Amino acid sequence: MSNLYGKSFNRKLISTILISLLILSSFSLVFAGVEQATSEPVEGATHELVLLTTNDIHAYVMPYDYLTDTDDASFGLARTATLVEKLRAEYDNTLLVDAGDTIQGSMLGEIEAEVHPLEPGEVHAVIKAMNAMGYDVGAIGNHEFNFGLDFLDNVVAGAEFPMIVANVYDAQTHENRFTPYVIQEHEIDGDPVSIGFIGFAPPQIMLWDRLHLEDEVYAEEIVETAEKFVPQMKEEGADLIVALAHTGIDIGDRTSENAAYYLSLVDGIDAMVLGHSHARFPGDSRYDDIEGVDNEKGTVNGVPAVMAGSWGRHLGEIKLDLSYDDGEWEVFGSASKVHDARNEAPKQSIVDLVEERHNLVLDYIRTPVGKLSSEINAFFAKVADNKVTQLVNQAQLWYAEKTPLEAEYEDLPVLSAAAPFRLQTQVDAGDITISDVVDIYIYSNTLQIVKVDGEELVGWLEKLAENFKQIDPTVTEEQNILADGFPAFNFDHIEGIEYNIDITKPVGERIVNLTYEGQPVTDDMEFLVVTNNYRAGGGGDHLTDANIIHSSLQQNREVIIDYIREEEEVDVELTNNWSILPVETAGDLVFEAHENAKDYYDAVGVKNVSHVRDNTYKLDFETVPSELPSVELLRPDRYESVQPNATIPFRFATLNPEGEAEDMENIVVKVLDGEEEIAVYTQEGRGASAVRSVGKEGEYMVNINTRALGLSPGVYTIAIEIEGETIYYTTITLEAQGRNNGNGRNAA
Repeated sequence: MSNLYGKSFNRKLISTILISLLILSSFSLVFAGVEQATSEPVEGATHELVLLTTNDIHAYVMPYDYLTDTDDASFGLARTATLVEKLRAEYDNTLLVDAGDTIQGSMLGEIEAEVHPLEPGEVHAVIKAMNAMGYDVGAIGNHEFNFGLDFLDNVVAGAEFPMIVANVYDAQTHENRFTPYVIQEHEIDGDPVSIGFIGFAPPQIMLWDRLHLEDEVYAEEIVETAEKFVPQMKEEGADLIVALAHTGIDIGDRTSENAAYYLSLVDGIDAMVLGHSHARFPGDSRYDDIEGVDNEKGTVNGVPAVMAGSWGRHLGEIKLDLSYDDGEWEVFGSASKVHDARNEAPKQSIVDLVEERHNLVLDYIRTPVGKLSSEINAFFAKVADNKVTQLVNQAQLWYAEKTPLEAEYEDLPVLSAAAPFRLQTQVDAGDITISDVVDIYIYSNTLQIVKVDGEELVGWLEKLAENFKQIDPTVTEEQNILADGFPAFNFDHIEGIEYNIDITKPVGERIVNLTYEGQPVTDDMEFLVVTNNYRAGGGGDHLTDANIIHSSLQQNREVIIDYIREEEEVDVELTNNWSILPVETAGDLVFEAHENAKDYYDAVGVKNVSHVRDNTYKLDFETVPSELPSVELLRPDRYESVQPNATIPFRFATLNPEGEAEDMENIVVKVLDGEEEIAVYTQEGRGASAVRSVGKEGEYMVNINTRALGLSPGVYTIAIEIEGETIYYTTITLEAQGRNNGNGRNAA
């Protein structure tokens, strides 16, 4: 039996016992951890137990920003350690626990995984710090899997505390791949209590890290796993059960990934330590209006819970009021809070532990890889094409061009998708270092190529267009165009196609004027898209069951470095292949940008953007075209069955923006075979080349002589332009029993 921290609890001894049990004990004893205490608690006594919690450390131990190569007072586990020490002195009974995502994120974690990999048996720098801080138990989060299972096994072996996750199973044995839970014996004010801890990770790890995990492990749903193991823990003697759940709070359509709300409804869970969302609970306003969530007291459906932000900026606390009556421990009260650790001095002993690795990181990130011909930044990347994403896309397309693919994919168009991860990213012209590239691409994603058809591509674009709110052009007050809570890392810029986003339209209907090399994209067209493992695996819900045709173990960041090294000096030129569709509004359309954006705006200016005040800017389109007319196809039944060598009486009506038939000028009808123009018909044309009025307002006809044009059986596109704008297109299929496939639509 042992006391809690503040009562000289010997964690190293307990850790040794646990490791021995893992090797020697039966399945049930592994989960139980240690034997029950023989003495009984005092009936009727009340006690206070304080859980001190961290989550999403992401290898930020030192108070140092490796992205900008500068000291940073706002984060670091070394600061959190100082606060832990203070609170242990303040409270008699404390436990220190973590909810996962510890070893990946900052370059301190990257260097031990990718640059100077740890040797077997060598202890990870973050784990060294956590060992020294005396953690009682930690969960395995989704990012722990980023570097593969062998690396993770080595990390777990170096921890002097249990690292647990219950919902990940060995694909061959169907047993838990890692320790699912532990039951630890502690003393609270001298009374023994058995405390069970169970860990959870998002089951989406199988998508995000498929390359590492497929055929090795599988993951089950968090709530279903809890329903399986929590009763078992009770049967094995757990008086209290704490879920270390690397998951957020959601009641929408992401409850599998962010399952805490429904996890709280599992009978027997007494407290939840949460993570993954990088939020603060209690406190963040996003939790104000969720039924069953008390954002002041810090409970979810009555269960005490906490989430302490990320990167060691904060420390969570759950204070549990306990009583022992009729032979059972009970939680009769609680209070959760999030402490700010940003003003704490770094604990020197933690700094000393990781200083050698820290200096190794500094040497690495200061390595130059090439030059930039001009400054790039991501200040306005959520509203316009951007040089940061342009550079990433250039590098990814370069990779695809030099990578051999199977013959069936060689002739498909290749696109690239990249998102702005940090809107404060800014890299000056001149030398570009590894630190700069890490700033551009902060995540440890690996490069993947997916095959999509036109319909899937539109779905991808519609999802990223949720970056915007739907605006009302008639509103005279300012309207903020950026959707609340939509992360920048989900706002892909897709290079290689052209498209507009109409923010007056509802979600799912915003992508207009979508073309590839000037031709409308149809549902049956096929493309390859270079992206990363997160997006290809369904991250952000842009893709479902994506057809991944190429998976690389090379990180996207490494591809960027290799590209710059080969080019030596990179000239990043915007293609401006996408934009918000201009619209006339009664009031201003505004958005917020990073505080550093103003200096750049003053020096260079930004097309279609004007500064309003402080960090607020507005869209300011130079020219806003009037609403476009539309086209209606007339009597398609007359040519639904088109025989080879027949003449198609192609008839249509032009409609004004109010939907009324109206004569138009400068009408052009084109017949296309892929990108090749087969025939062009105009109002000025004569005979067979004419667009002719049929005598009714706004009605026209073109006679398409398939024999004269030499059209063989196949699919052809008919595009209608008015005043130089492609307004409408459809496809015609010529075959033995030809028919019109009826998929015509207006371009906007």
